[in-house]
Amino acid sequence: MAMTSFLYHALSLIHHRHLRTEFRGGKIYYHVAMKREKQRCTGCGSPWWQIRLAGSFQRVFRALPVGRRSQFVILHGHEQYCLSCGHTLREPIEFAQGKRRRLKSFDRFVVDLCRIAPIKHVALLLGVGWDMVKELFKEHLGKRLAKRKLSKVRYLAVDEFAIRKGHHYMTVVMDLQTGRIIHAQEGRDAEALIPFLKILKRRGVKLLAVAMDMSPAYLRAVREVFPEVDIVHDPYHVVAIANRAIDQTRRDMYRELKGQDRQVIKGSRFLLLKGLENLRQPGLGRLVKMMEINQPLFKAYLLKEDLRGFWKHGNRQTAEYFLDSWIAQAKSLVNKHFTKLAETLDNHRQGLLAYFNHPITTGPLEGLNNKIKVLKRQAYGFRDNEYFKLRLYFLHESTPAFTG
Repeated sequence: MAMTSFLYHALSLIHHRHLRTEFRGGKIYYHVAMKREKQRCTGCGSPWWQIRLAGSFQRVFRALPVGRRSQFVILHGHEQYCLSCGHTLREPIEFAQGKRRRLKSFDRFVVDLCRIAPIKHVALLLGVGWDMVKELFKEHLGKRLAKRKLSKVRYLAVDEFAIRKGHHYMTVVMDLQTGRIIHAQEGRDAEALIPFLKILKRRGVKLLAVAMDMSPAYLRAVREVFPEVDIVHDPYHVVAIANRAIDQTRRDMYRELKGQDRQVIKGSRFLLLKGLENLRQPGLGRLVKMMEINQPLFKAYLLKEDLRGFWKHGNRQTAEYFLDSWIAQAKSLVNKHFTKLAETLDNHRQGLLAYFNHPITTGPLEGLNNKIKVLKRQAYGFRDNEYFKLRLYFLHESTPAFTG
């Protein structure tokens, strides 16, 4: 009775009886056979009394390990002749899928391990091939993805990240309400985004806004499929181009200045890129000295810092007034880099002001970039892009993997 309970509860062999247990080469083998009253025709489903046994066969299946010992199930099966349909077929095998030589319970165990450990470690632990583990986990993720619904998506974030050296990028789309990645495609042009947006359109998704950088490709893609949806330009990327403008200004001035004035600017890159609130006393002192010697650069720094306060305004009206004032000041500097920045912000003012209707950013997606990097490092890169994408779709629910 104890062995029957073990086979039932641990290995899910519900309709089978235990014949004997064999220990061979440090492995455990359970010999089982289907109970006579549970037999049925594989073809038409007729019950056991319509079946005559017409031969036998054996198949070995990998089962869940016990500690470090591998376990196997040896099925003593039968060829069955059905009096109802007249076919001779092998008895159905309920505890394994298709022609696989593994129990379904073993497959579920592999999937559970893959959620917390790299494929290589799972394969080593269970003594199986890593390719089998990967394909099993890939199949599981694919089935889950097919069941995912997109009808309630309202806010999206779009960004790209490098998948390998040589300017190879992947476009990623996140549902900002759930924190899930719902689309990943190689490339960072409009064609990497348009097909997915068309799928959302066909499914009747009522998008409200999309957060993105100022990429003209992504902007064109959204406008082509969802012309009525608000586009929100992400604060992080706007500040990044402002930082680029002041860094280019610093380089130009460094090339023009000589002597002591040049020495003051030398090595000030990260000082100028830092926020004023993050500067300590030595940095503040150096900034004051720079202000005394080079006022144009200091004014550019103050404008850069002032721009960071744009998103702190309470409403769209005051923010628009601030933006107009900032653009005018930036142009008055007579600095080609800040003039270009001012024109860029003026051309994208609707996307900047849309933040006050939909206060969303690509911040959550930027945060996932670190997880993506960790995922790539654990795998030493992915040769199977489809599997990589599946891992991205469920990255929000991943847990830390084993060390290494």
